[in-house]
Amino acid sequence: MGTTNEADRDAAAASVPERYQPFGHRPLRTFALVVALPALLLYVSGALVVFFALVTMATEIDRQEEMRGITAMAAALESFRNGVSDAAADEATWNEAFLNVVVSPDPAWMDSTWGATARLGATYNDVMVTDQAGIVQFGENNLGSIRGDIVARYPAAEGMLKELDDAISLSGDAAVVSHFASTGKTLAVLAAVSIHKSTPGEAAVPRQQRRILWIGKHVTPGTLQDIALRYQMPIAQMVTEVAHGESSVNIVDGGGNIAGTLAWTPEQPGDSAFRHAAVAAFAIYFGIGLVLLFGLAALRRAMIRRATRITTAFVEQTAAAGPAAPAAVVETVKQATTEEEPDSPIAGVSASVFTVDYQPILDLRSETMIGVETLLRWSKLDKSPLLQEELSPRDANAMMERAGIIALRHATGELAPLLGVTLSLAVTPQQVMNAVFAEKVAGTLGATNFQMRRLQLSLDAALMPPAEMIAERMSELRGMGISIALSNFILSERTVDYLRPGFADRICLAPGMVSLVDADPVRFKLIEATIDAARTASFAVTIPNVQRKEEAAKLLRLGCREFRGSLLAPPMPIAALTSLILAPARPQPVRQAS
Repeated sequence: MGTTNEADRDAAAASVPERYQPFGHRPLRTFALVVALPALLLYVSGALVVFFALVTMATEIDRQEEMRGITAMAAALESFRNGVSDAAADEATWNEAFLNVVVSPDPAWMDSTWGATARLGATYNDVMVTDQAGIVQFGENNLGSIRGDIVARYPAAEGMLKELDDAISLSGDAAVVSHFASTGKTLAVLAAVSIHKSTPGEAAVPRQQRRILWIGKHVTPGTLQDIALRYQMPIAQMVTEVAHGESSVNIVDGGGNIAGTLAWTPEQPGDSAFRHAAVAAFAIYFGIGLVLLFGLAALRRAMIRRATRITTAFVEQTAAAGPAAPAAVVETVKQATTEEEPDSPIAGVSASVFTVDYQPILDLRSETMIGVETLLRWSKLDKSPLLQEELSPRDANAMMERAGIIALRHATGELAPLLGVTLSLAVTPQQVMNAVFAEKVAGTLGATNFQMRRLQLSLDAALMPPAEMIAERMSELRGMGISIALSNFILSERTVDYLRPGFADRICLAPGMVSLVDADPVRFKLIEATIDAARTASFAVTIPNVQRKEEAAKLLRLGCREFRGSLLAPPMPIAALTSLILAPARPQPVRQAS
């Protein structure tokens, strides 16, 4: 049969029965409606979903950053207020102040002490001494003397007088009341405390003779700049109206009234994240679009070729031969995916969802509790407990890396009221080597009002990098007053490099080495060598995992003092620890052993 023109081909194709045409009489329209259009819609809808996901992500990042900024600002203001309260308490708890103000008022003495400090304005700006009714007996600032009724200068003082009176009746003259207060022109922190003797056991000052020391510290632009630098946040300003796009915190005085509003322009990391993610998504979708375009073109050509072959074969068949049914082959491919179950016990566990127990650390020489070790507890997927001390060093390192500053903030917030108790918290070498870790620790301790000298950071010696890689960061932390401990420590060729003076403050022996030390001479000699090497480098030594009194007795004879373990006290929640501190029990079994 000869060749035909295009019209003949179309006519011939139209004459082919539809059951022999896999793509119908119009394969191009079938391709456009069945393949090209759905692929295009899927491509566009996928791009839109990604775009809206990126917008949502950026918005959520900005919202989280704004909430973090508001929380940090509130914590910074609270820390500022607590600092003024501490200053007022120090100035009022003074025998000489009691004699020169309550017993025999001496304006010259008050002027040379409190007045001179107020004129300088470094610690506080306003200082006033009033009677119980609020009448100023003495007052000064850098502008001169202050007279009259304190309520006229600080309206919030009226409620603070009653609050202080109630607080003194409950807890004594050492009670301090502090609030933000407005003078109408400026905002300040105002603290009030009754002037009293510092000698324990002295009788309280009678109410009619009571003299109240008032200290006011103004919230100035310089103060707000210092807060911004310390807590790494934008600089705030006092405003009367919050502009669009600004974050703000209302400052409430002692009467529950809004004394002022701080506003600042929050950082928006979501915009930068959106731009970077959008560029990456555009590049990926551009590549997908090219692949899709070439794929559709290839599929179109294949459909046309197949339709042409079928039509030509049907036309060339003789009428006597009858229609030849073209074969259609459909192939389905299934790909099985298997997901391997991880062996690690921390798989699927959220590190940021935990509870905290505290294991007491005891000085067995003086039979006193000197600190606690922080132990985190998580829940596995089957709801069974996951204990920090039962994890391998690497798993514990991974969980503490994820818990991060959250664990520090939780523990210091709970332990802050228990004065005199040192907190030991495990951190990872990766955290310590982070350039901003020290700043984060300082900000967290400031927010929880926890003294740096009470904090001990513990690093697992088995996971430590070479000493020269981490020494600078550890020195920075120690310079802040924070002590460093090397846990899981056993003397070896690798760990001996850490025993250099000034590198850390103490070592904590590996728990497995303490077990049965009284019955194993080789193990005892290794521990003895480790302790001797630590003392040579001026390191203190803590003994963990003490379970038997014979072990404690053996190590006491080596001169060790600090112990922890189930023999002395098990890990306990903060409520039980508080009860133990308020009513401490003597570790009788260890006393017998020693």
